[in-house]
Amino acid sequence: MIITSRLLLRPQRIGDFEAYKAIWVNDPNIAEDVEILPGLTEEQIWDRLIRWIGHWTIFGYGPLLVVDRETGELIGETGVARFHRCNGPSFDGLPEALWRIKYTRHGQGVAGEATQAAFDWIDRQHISARTVCMIDHWNQASLKVARKLGFKTFSEATYKGNDVLLLERFVAD
Repeated sequence: MIITSRLLLRPQRIGDFEAYKAIWVNDPNIAEDVEILPGLTEEQIWDRLIRWIGHWTIFGYGPLLVVDRETGELIGETGVARFHRCNGPSFDGLPEALWRIKYTRHGQGVAGEATQAAFDWIDRQHISARTVCMIDHWNQASLKVARKLGFKTFSEATYKGNDVLLLERFVAD
C-alpha cells in the first residue's frame, strides 16, 4: 500500500469489480473520447481485474488501484505490467507503465501524483533499470505525465491501427 497526501494506491481485489467498472466509462460529453478511447465491456473489465491480480501473484508487482483517501472512491489505476505487445526486443519483456484516471478527476493532478508515488515504489523495489510506455500521439495529457516521470521518446510504432510513441525511462543511479 502506498499513501500520498490525497491518494491511497493498492493492489486489486475481486471485491473491487463494481467500482473498477467506473474508471472505464468515458466522458459522455466528449464525443471524440468515445471514438478514440472506447470504453471496455464488462467482460473485458473483469478480465483486466483478474489479470492484474494474477500479475501480482506471478511477478510480485503490477498495477495499483488509485483510491481517493477522503472519499474512499476508486478513481484510477497506475503502475507497471508486462504486456507483450509485439513492439520488438527494445520494448517487449520490459515493465510497461500504465495509468488511467476516471474522467471526472481529469485536470486535478491525480495522474501525476499517483504515477509519481507508484514509480517511487517501483524504483525502490528495483523491478527494472528501464521501463517503457506506449502513448498515442494525440494524448498530450499522458505525454505530460510521462515526461514528468522522466520518460523520453525512443521510437514510434503502429499499435492496433494507431500511431503511437514508444518511450523509455531509466532509473537514476
